[in-house]
Order: sequence, then C-alpha cells, then structure tokens
Amino acid sequence: MTLRELLRTRRLVIVLGTGGVGKTTLAASAALDAARGGRRVALLTIDPARRLAQALGVDALDDTPTPVEIGDDARLDALMLAPERTFDRLVERFAHSEVASRRVLDNPIYRHLSRTLAGSAEYAAMERVHELLSDGAYDTIVVDTPPSQHALDFLEAPQRLLGLFDSNVLRRLVHPAFAAGRFGMQWFQRATTRVLKTVERVTGVGFLEELSEFLLAFEAMSGAFRIHAGEVREALGSAAFVLVAAPTRDSARNAERFWERLEDADARPAGVVWNRMHPLVADRVELPTVAALAAWLRAAGTIDDAERNAETALHAARRYASWAESESRATAALSNRAVASGGFVRRVPELSVEIHDLEGLSRLASELCGVGHGDTGDA
Repeated sequence: MTLRELLRTRRLVIVLGTGGVGKTTLAASAALDAARGGRRVALLTIDPARRLAQALGVDALDDTPTPVEIGDDARLDALMLAPERTFDRLVERFAHSEVASRRVLDNPIYRHLSRTLAGSAEYAAMERVHELLSDGAYDTIVVDTPPSQHALDFLEAPQRLLGLFDSNVLRRLVHPAFAAGRFGMQWFQRATTRVLKTVERVTGVGFLEELSEFLLAFEAMSGAFRIHAGEVREALGSAAFVLVAAPTRDSARNAERFWERLEDADARPAGVVWNRMHPLVADRVELPTVAALAAWLRAAGTIDDAERNAETALHAARRYASWAESESRATAALSNRAVASGGFVRRVPELSVEIHDLEGLSRLASELCGVGHGDTGDA
C-alpha cells in the first residue's frame, strides 16, 4: 500500500519524527493530497512554523478547525493544538456541576499543571484526536506530532496521565494536603513549612489551600478521567504511523530507534519517508575525462575556457554522486527493514524552491504521494 492509498483508507494517520526533518510540511502536504482525493480531512499540528499558516493561505491557526481554500469542493481544515483549552473541555465535561468545574478551572494549581505537566501536550493531542474522531465530520485525520527524540512520548502520554488520575494516588495526596491546607502546616516537616510559608508570602498564594482544593475537586472526576484516558489510548490502535527522517547517518539511526520502539509498543509503523534526498541516477555511467568533456564543450562552440568549465562540471558531478551514494547507504538498513515488515518506503527529493504557498505544498504532495515515483514495498 502506498502512502496515497493509506491516506484514503485509514481514518487516523500520525506523522512522527525528530525536529528539522520537514515533518510538519510533509504532514500538511499529505493532508492536502488526501483532501484533493475526495476525503474530508483535518490536519492537527502541534507546533507549526509560522510559514505553515501562510502556505495554507490562512491568517493564523488555533484550536478551532480553520477551512483551507483548495477548491474543487475538497475539504481540508487545519488546527493547532491548545493543550490548556483541551483540558478545560475535559473538566467541563466530567464535572458534576458548573460550580465543580469552576473550582478546578479557576484553581492556580490546575492552570499550571494543564500547561506544564510532563506529557500534557502529548495527551492533549490524543484527546483532541479523540474529539475529531468522535464527531464524525472527517474521513481522515493527519496528526503532526511534537518533535521528539522519544517516539513513545506521544504513545505513552495517556498511560502517564492515567497514573496521575489513579484514585489511590490521589487518596494519599488529598487527605494530608487537605489537613495541611485547612488546619495549618504541622503535617509537614519544619524545613518544608518554612519554604512553603516563604512561597506563600512572596507569591500571595495560599499554596497548601490551593493544592487541597484542587485535589479534592479533581478526586470526584478521577474515575471518569480514567475511563476516558483509556478510550483515548485505545484510539491509537486504529492509527497508521508514518515515520519521517532525513537521509543522514544520525537521522537514520534515530529513525531506526523510533521504529524499534514503535514495534515494542505494538504500534506497527506503516512506512518511512526519507525527506530531501539526492537520488542516484538509475542507469549510472562512467563520467567522461576532463579532456573529453572539454572537447565536447569546444565542439558545441558556446563555452569559453572549456578546460576550466569541464573540470568544474565534473567536480560537481562527482560530489553529487558521492553525496547521493552516502544517503543511499545511510537509508538502506531501515528501508530494508520497512519493506521486510510489509511497510512502504518513500523517497522525497530535495526541492529547488521554498514551500511558502499552496502551490509549493501541492508540488511537495506530488513528490510525497505521487504514484510510481519513489516508492518501495507495500504495506
């Protein structure tokens, strides 16, 4: 199965990779190709470059799906993750009353945790995906994940958040914190008490009281959160994971580690995309000598200083060939592994233009998803 076929048959396509490999732009191009193929597509990007909104022809991206005008009755909506807003919607959904939800939403501890807790952005991304899957408005959802050296940051986020919502954990925290917040700081050690009193004096925030209020309010919702977090984790089972990497030795090694960890997590990768490659000529021939090329240039009658120009041209050709062969070696191991496991391999060449508008994205989409060009293997 090619990448284009994958985008037309799977509802959830998650694009993974380290930073600096063009992952966000490739995800946008894939979404564009799927939309022009008749799919109703949502592109969820986590941390887009500012030029991506420009390339899509929109002023800015936020948490609300923004239509991208691509014509021909095609539908492509783009949105940017806002973790704090995603968590706020969860609280509003699971709180038993408006008063209860306000107790959490207005709590400084909650506001801090929902923005800075390790894994919160990744969990919020999966929660947003769950919302998009549930409303039925889209045939295909393409997710551009945060740049990360650890593939499982995204996959493990629901499980890590489940640990936070575990009722036993909360129970151990709630009652001492409640007692400390309501009846003073005797429960804490003397050194800790001095520190917390200093924090409260400097910030003006009653830390222990805020902590107890947050934990008590959250405890009532923890059961619903646990069930929902499990549903979000299950949604990953329907996803197709596409790995993006650069054709360099270091990037290829990182990509191999991604692949292994995905397999260890029972999340079989659908394929790998090598971005910005310098392809080898299929039928390689021996380069001419400087003298032979210079003679040809003189015969053409349009080149001055044929010897120097012949030498420059051959140097560039040899350098390109060496570069392309180096990339071919760097990408061989993971490409072979992908094909052996039934996945696809896509090689996207280095483009001569910057991607700054829909025309550029369309050109990249053709290189990324075009039939019979740069594909190896079938999923």
